[in-house]
Amino acid sequence: MAKKDTNSLDSAFGEVITPDDSDFDEKPKALSTSFGDVIIPSEDEIRGNLKFIKPVIKGNKAKAADFSDSEYSAFNLFKTEFEEIPTLLEPIFPKQGLVSLIGSSDTGKSTFLRQFALSIALGLNEFVGYKLNTETQNVIFISTEDDPNSVSSSIKKPLRALFNQHNADESLLNHLKFIFDVDLTENSENNIIKLLNKDLSEKGVDLIIVDAFTDIFSGDINSSTKVREFLNLFSKISKEYECLILFLHHTGKKTDKFSASKNNALGSQAFEAKMRVMLELKHHPHNDMQRTLTITKGNYISTEIKKYSKVLDFNEENLLFTDTGNPLLSESIYALSKTNPKKNSLLPVIEKLHKEGNSYRTIETILRNKGHKISKSTVENYLKEIKNQSANIIGNN
Repeated sequence: MAKKDTNSLDSAFGEVITPDDSDFDEKPKALSTSFGDVIIPSEDEIRGNLKFIKPVIKGNKAKAADFSDSEYSAFNLFKTEFEEIPTLLEPIFPKQGLVSLIGSSDTGKSTFLRQFALSIALGLNEFVGYKLNTETQNVIFISTEDDPNSVSSSIKKPLRALFNQHNADESLLNHLKFIFDVDLTENSENNIIKLLNKDLSEKGVDLIIVDAFTDIFSGDINSSTKVREFLNLFSKISKEYECLILFLHHTGKKTDKFSASKNNALGSQAFEAKMRVMLELKHHPHNDMQRTLTITKGNYISTEIKKYSKVLDFNEENLLFTDTGNPLLSESIYALSKTNPKKNSLLPVIEKLHKEGNSYRTIETILRNKGHKISKSTVENYLKEIKNQSANIIGNN
């Protein structure tokens, strides 16, 4: 029978029961060691003979000191001055953490983010109807999809309009820095982590924009582990320097046909999981010169705010987005895309103009002169749709 071990271990661990040969169906294996033969029961024998282990808790636990000396005890957190999470773009973007803007191509995501960066640098009070709460007014914009010449050209139009509207000083543009060449090679002078640490250690920033995520992430975008490891690097930077980092990211193929959703983001779900807030920019289903901006994730944003999508006007002349002040219920946008009252009447007109030899741009100009709000890309898409319909009819015959 199993015997009680009464050696000195008893005082440290409680009562210990050790088995002998009679407790096993088969004689257990003996392992010869420098300490003598050690009997090793199998897993099944251990599971079936719980009497071998009978820990006895002796005495009471020592009374532990509390965590009053910790900066992050619940008491100290409760006594902080903040009643709500501090925001950079009220009420959606916090001052610290990782957030993202997603969308398909040709929606104007980069243009939207450049306007956001310029609004902060110029010290404006709001951006597309949301209040700005800046501290340093400094922004770092990592632009992997453009070069210095294209960015120089693309910011001139919106800046001229913003200067006229707000009478801002041009020297405030020194609050915005663009970085074009980055990589993750450890010893490279363009290593993005080293560049950010250098700038942030010398001066604070309100915002870092990464345009775009897929250009600086070189791993498997479908690997949750790799995506999480990569984003953790930026999460540490955000916490260390108390700034917001915003990633521009693309949506998957054909997601334009679906409602705005955090699940539309390309690649692993780990990307969405690491974001505190996600916005999706989409074409308005009935107006080519408008976009819908939908909050698809925001755990600390009220349900009432998340229920609605902003409708933004996009001015192709000055490349600025403005809030129309007429939000839409987010869940209604998908239904609107199925019931465009103008599309059916425009299709034969566009087809006729195309057959007459007019280019997409010319058709756009003709229709706009007649009061239709339509873009060149929509003309092209409508013509592709007409072509596909014709091919299906021929195929069925």
